[in-house]
Amino acid sequence: MRSRKSPDSMDVSAPDKTATGDIDVTNLALDRTVLANERTYAAWIRTGLASLVTGLGIAKFMSNLMPLWGTRVIVAALIIFSAIAFLLAAWRYSHLHLKVSHLEVDTIPLALVWGLSLLFVACSLIALVSVWYLTS
Repeated sequence: MRSRKSPDSMDVSAPDKTATGDIDVTNLALDRTVLANERTYAAWIRTGLASLVTGLGIAKFMSNLMPLWGTRVIVAALIIFSAIAFLLAAWRYSHLHLKVSHLEVDTIPLALVWGLSLLFVACSLIALVSVWYLTS
C-alpha cells in the first residue's frame, strides 16, 4: 500500500493495487466484511451493557415502587438477557472469523473476543447474584 497526504495533512492509505494497476477489490471487500463483523460484535456488546445497566437501574430506583418479587423478576430477566447478548456477540464474531481466518486479513484475536465476552458474562452473573440476595 502506498501512503499519500490528504488535504488535512493526515496519512491516508491508498487502496491495494494489483500488478496491472487495477484496484484489488477482493481485499477491499474482505476488509469491509471484517469491519462489519467487528461493528456487529460491538453492537451486541452495547446491547448487553444497556440491558445490564437497565436492570441495575431498575433494581436501584424502582425497588420501593414495585413488589419485591416483581422487581427481582424484571431485573433477573434483563441481566440474564445481557449475559446471553455477551455470549452471542462472541459466538457471532467467531462464526465469521473462522471463515476468513485463513486469509491475509487483520482481525481481532478470537481469544481476546471470547475473553472480554466471558468477563462481561461474569460481571452479569455477579450483578444478578448481588441484586437477588442483597435487595430487601
